[in-house]
Order: sequence, then structure tokens, then C-alpha cells
Amino acid sequence: MFHSLHLDPARYPLRVRWFLAAAWVIILAKCVAVTWAIDHWHVPFHAAWVVVPTLIFAALATLLWIGVRDD
Repeated sequence: MFHSLHLDPARYPLRVRWFLAAAWVIILAKCVAVTWAIDHWHVPFHAAWVVVPTLIFAALATLLWIGVRDD
């Protein structure tokens, strides 16, 4: 049962949508910073061990937040 992704302007006003976009920018900046730091300081594990779970949980939280209905 897949519902199309449609942000209802009444439920998600412009301020909330900007907050969500800003949160994703911060998440992506964190992923870039972690990748850079691990490469720069030669940490003995791959950056994907931090970046992939971050992106998965952020996407899950975003989908749950957007997908919740009051019906």
C-alpha cells in the first residue's frame, strides 16, 4: 500500500518545509565532514559505517514524519 508523496500545505506550512530542508542540509554536511575527517586522519574504518546509518535513519524519520496521517 504505497501512498503518493504529497505535502499538504495546510499541514506542512512553508516554515516547516524549510525546517525539513535545513535539517537535511545539516545531515548531508555532517556526512561530508565525517567522510573528510576519516580520510584526513586515516581512521582505520570506512566512512560508510557512519554515513550510511545516518542517511538511513534520517530518511526513515523523514518518511515517518511526512507519512503520518491524522485519519
